[in-house]
Amino acid sequence: MKNLHYGHCIIGVAIAAVLLVALGVSASTLGFVAVVLVCPLMMFVMMRAMMGNQTGNHDRDDHPVDHEHRS
Repeated sequence: MKNLHYGHCIIGVAIAAVLLVALGVSASTLGFVAVVLVCPLMMFVMMRAMMGNQTGNHDRDDHPVDHEHRS
C-alpha cells in the first residue's frame, strides 16, 4: 500500500464521475456522494500517515531513568 499512486486514483475517480454523468446520474447526486465519502477517506489517509511515522524501533526503553540512585 506504500506504493499507492494517488494520481492514478484521482484519474480513476474522475473517469468514473464522467461515466456516471454520461449515464444520467445528476451532478448534484455525485456531489452529495463525494461529500459523504470525503470524511471516511480523510480518516483513512490520516491514519495511514500516522502509522507511517513510526520507525519500528522497538528496542528503546520508554521508562524514565532515575539518575539520583545511580552509582
